[in-house]
Amino acid sequence: MHEIKERLEEGVRLLQSLEMRRLDTRTPLLGYNAEYLIIARELRQLEADILQDPGALESQLVRVRRKTEI
Repeated sequence: MHEIKERLEEGVRLLQSLEMRRLDTRTPLLGYNAEYLIIARELRQLEADILQDPGALESQLVRVRRKTEI
């Protein structure tokens, strides 16, 4: 759990940095691809973490088959 917290905090720092650069440069789409990749990576990792050890969520999990990975 500690690793997840650190990883998410780092992601937040990166996203905040991107947002500050957008505001400074007045370029709303600056870093959009990087932002998307950060969020997608974290969601995939959270999903993997939950599937590895679902705990109390096990009864609520629905497995979805995907054709491709992002």
